[in-house]
Amino acid sequence: MEHRCSVRKPYEFQLLIYKNGLPVQSSVSRNLGLGGVFIKAGTSAWRKNECLEVEFLGCGKAGMRLPAVVVHQSARGVGLMFDGISSEQRRELRVMLFSTEHDRESPATDNSVVSGSRAVA
Repeated sequence: MEHRCSVRKPYEFQLLIYKNGLPVQSSVSRNLGLGGVFIKAGTSAWRKNECLEVEFLGCGKAGMRLPAVVVHQSARGVGLMFDGISSEQRRELRVMLFSTEHDRESPATDNSVVSGSRAVA
């Protein structure tokens, strides 16, 4: 059953996952919505309901870090739901999702985007 309150759009960009304030994994998003993001996470050991933070890197919003909760996991990746984001952060997400620049030129074509994911040493 679908529980999303907003649309999800295919949107690839590099991101960094934080646990307890420390960077622990680099990854790439698969899709993005106002309520969350689905990431390529390889063989991550994240548990359902685990609290993380997601920092956007390769998408024009570098440095934006959002609190998130793991909601599901599969062989394709991990679904994260944003948790307690500010109205300013929500506005920036809306701009990312619904700007015409994203429709014309996807960040997935950017050479700085990594393929797959890797742990941060």
